[in-house]
Amino acid sequence: MSDLVQVDIHDNVGVVTLNRPHRKNAWTVPMQREYFDALQTLTDDPRARVLVLTGAGGSFCPGADTEALSTYTETGTTNPEAETIAQPEWFPITVPKAVIAAIEGPCAGIGLVQALQCDIRIASPAARFSTAFSRRALPPMHGAVPLLERVAGAATAAELLLTGRTFDGREAAHLGVVHHLADDPLGAAIELAHDMASHCSPASLARIKSDLWAPHLDRIATAVEQVDAILPEVLSSADFREGVASFVQRRAPRFSPLPGEFERTS
Repeated sequence: MSDLVQVDIHDNVGVVTLNRPHRKNAWTVPMQREYFDALQTLTDDPRARVLVLTGAGGSFCPGADTEALSTYTETGTTNPEAETIAQPEWFPITVPKAVIAAIEGPCAGIGLVQALQCDIRIASPAARFSTAFSRRALPPMHGAVPLLERVAGAATAAELLLTGRTFDGREAAHLGVVHHLADDPLGAAIELAHDMASHCSPASLARIKSDLWAPHLDRIATAVEQVDAILPEVLSSADFREGVASFVQRRAPRFSPLPGEFERTS
């Protein structure tokens, strides 16, 4: 395993750190591979009873790396290396150990999805959240719809996904996107994880987690598969190219209207 993801075990708590601070831990296929492998390693290690996920350098994950997105606008497809990852995109929710997300800085797009796949979320009041997909001309990827509906309800999920707006940690707590606020979310997450590791049965935690996720697993898997089926068409679209370009250039996007939209004869 390289330095893209760091793993530490102390006092029965396994800490996984996304470690691309020079890119604010922006998501890449190699990072996904290493993160999933780290989860599998900690699943197999009896010393790690509860897990914590965080990001290095005061950032959780701002979403997919813009350099990778720019490449996708040229190729019209995702990184083929993704197909060689053995685990499905929803693998974190199948890990039989509780996972606590400690969130600072940006948490958007696939970064938000990774947080939503954790069982408990603790955030800084100043953390910045966004679904982001609509502002990049993307569908709700990685199971974002059922994941967000699960924690915040259908009405809130609709508003956050349709607007793609940014909201801070305080609003995230108010909306139910995160459970707790802390000025030091990593410290708070580790403290909670230590308490759970010391006082909760690992077998009971595994059973409770499985029961909590069971009603949602099929819908999450279906959502991922349905989006993946249309992704080549989306990534080769002019709107996607504009969504990425406008973000990189820090300007308002100029998206095309729907066919026939606002067409009027004078």
